[in-house]
Amino acid sequence: MDDEKFEVLWQKNRKSLLSEDREWQQLQQSYKVSSGADMLLFGIPAVAGIVSFNYVPLSGELLKWIVSAVVTVLCFVLCVFVKSLFSPTLSASEIEKRVKAGYRKRLEQRQ
Repeated sequence: MDDEKFEVLWQKNRKSLLSEDREWQQLQQSYKVSSGADMLLFGIPAVAGIVSFNYVPLSGELLKWIVSAVVTVLCFVLCVFVKSLFSPTLSASEIEKRVKAGYRKRLEQRQ
């Protein structure tokens, strides 16, 4: 089977094939807030933003809001990174490559 035909078949069946894979399902579930630790991890940015707004030694209120927003976003990115460190699954692209290779192998065996 040539690459163009395979890519058309892959795009047509991609969602259903990925949804059948156990690791893909675990990865999708890992994005959800499912425990108290997750709630704490995602509550930290809000608290950091509020605290930074109150304690930033700047006189302009608009500047305080901007600094507070930057602190909140940075804390959120850090918390998502920490959550990903404790996630036992592979990355989405690695899982998709594995499923795609398995699908190609199955199609080639049929021929």
